[in-house]
Order: sequence, then C-alpha cells, then structure tokens
Amino acid sequence: MLKISFVCPIFNKRKYLPMVLSSIKGQVGDFKREFIFINDGSNDGSNEYLKNTTKNWKNVKIIEQENKGPAIATQNGINQSSGDYIKLVGGDDIMAPDCTKFLLEIIKKHKSVGVFSRYKLLDSFKNIDFRINSVKNLRVNLNPLYDSIRSSYSGTSPNLYCNKTIKKSGGCNTKIFIEDFSLVLGIARYGSFCFVDNVTSFGPKNDPSRIMIGKQTQLIHDFNAALYYFIKKNNDIPNNFKKIACKKAIGRSEKWARRLKNRTYFNQMNLLRLKFWFGGRDFNNIIKSTCLYFYNNFNDEKIRYPINHSP
Repeated sequence: MLKISFVCPIFNKRKYLPMVLSSIKGQVGDFKREFIFINDGSNDGSNEYLKNTTKNWKNVKIIEQENKGPAIATQNGINQSSGDYIKLVGGDDIMAPDCTKFLLEIIKKHKSVGVFSRYKLLDSFKNIDFRINSVKNLRVNLNPLYDSIRSSYSGTSPNLYCNKTIKKSGGCNTKIFIEDFSLVLGIARYGSFCFVDNVTSFGPKNDPSRIMIGKQTQLIHDFNAALYYFIKKNNDIPNNFKKIACKKAIGRSEKWARRLKNRTYFNQMNLLRLKFWFGGRDFNNIIKSTCLYFYNNFNDEKIRYPINHSP
C-alpha cells in the first residue's frame, strides 16, 4: 500500500490550526499516512495546540526549530519523511476531504512526479463547498522544465509530489526563504507534471500573515533567487531555457519596482533588459543582478536570505 507523508510547516497559525489539523486528519483514501509538523519558532501557542491535538494520532512527528522560514522548515520535514508521495500543507490551508485521494489517483495513472490542482482564497472558512467531482481539464506536460521556468509553477496544499524525485533533486533550496518554486524547478527535470482545474484546497483571503499578501517583496525576490541558484547548479540546460529565465527575472523585478516602489520606467531593470536584448549572454549574472536590485535603495523591506548567504 502506498504511503503519503503530510508535511506541514507552522509559524504562528494558532487561529487556523483547528480547521487545518481537522482537514489533514480527515483525508480519506486507501493509503498509509504519516504526519510531519514543523514548528518554525511559533510564539502564539501554535506548538502547544499542535501537541495537544495530535497526541493520540498515529505516526506523528513534530520538529521544532528556531524561525528560519518555510524553505528550511519544509525541507526538514521532507528529510524526515518516508512516504511514497509528499503532501505539503500550508499552516493556514484546509483541504477538501478527498483532496489527497483525488491527486494520488491522477499522479499514479500518469506516472508523473507532480500533480497540480487549484486553490481558492476565501473571506471565511464557513460553508465551503468541498465537492471535487470529476477531473476538470486534465493536461499532462511530459517535459515540464521550460514551462516551469516560464510559468513559475509552484504551490503546496493543492499539489502532490513524488518523494523519491524530491530527494533525488535535492528538494527545497534552503538558501532562500520561500520553498515551493525551488522544489518544483528541481523535480521538473525528472518527469512529467499533471494539471487539473479542480479546486482542492482553500486559504484565508486578505490575511497579511500569508506570504503572498504580507511578503510580496520577499516572494518576488525568492522566485528570482530560485532561478539564479537553479541555473548556477544546472548550467547544462539549453540556452533558450536560460533566456526565458532571464526574461522572467527581469520582468518580475522591473514590475515590482514600478508597481510597489513607484519607480519610473527609467530604472535599472530596464537598462538591464536593454543589455540582454542587445546580446547579453552572461545569463546567471543577469539573473543575479535582478536579485541584487532588491537590496539597493529599498530600505523599507529587508530581504531574508539574500543570495550567497550561508544558511
């Protein structure tokens, strides 16, 4: 029988934990399971609630660490996992009861290394429609690395990943703060991805504690940093892959500077874009420059784990 490792990093999510833990425990399906929680330095009572709630569960591991961010926390959980598949769960996300079962059937049928579904952000967790029904708009990408770079595939709670492939690839890049994009880039070299349009999980809307809302600068930086480290490690990938990575990284940094920092079009990233268009081929240094841009003249937000730090 296949085994699923539920890996859930938690940092100050006490108010969400009753529904998050109920969601994890309530997953249906004919598979073995283990539950790995990583307390990432919470100080709001999350750890105490977690221990009390799961004390009678079977196959539970609780890892405690100082606050180091989701990439290190998630990878610490993955390192302790023994399942065939990894079911990452956000500390403030809830899953439909048959989320894991549904994703497992797809990933097995198509022998993929990752399956991606959709999630929805809600103002309230009351009266959620958990129905998944039949598979909606299945797509299989047999060679997903280029599209992973171009489209920035990522995600935790709506997805399921092959554990063997994660460990082969190295998993989350612990040199950066945010976990999911670096994980997906790593496994994209080793097998196919499946995509469906079914909504399988839900998260809170307009909560500044969510990274995508409260830490947008960190998020954008870390997507570029993930590309920087990936290409530095995998320099054998084709140049057209590196070119699209440069375009994406420059575009992200340039839009961030204009939209969130009120910079004009005459900014450093557009100068870098011109250099790239006119034949710049030092791809990794171009992406590195898009990361360094976040450290200069934007002192209101400090990036955790700038590139080339030691984790």
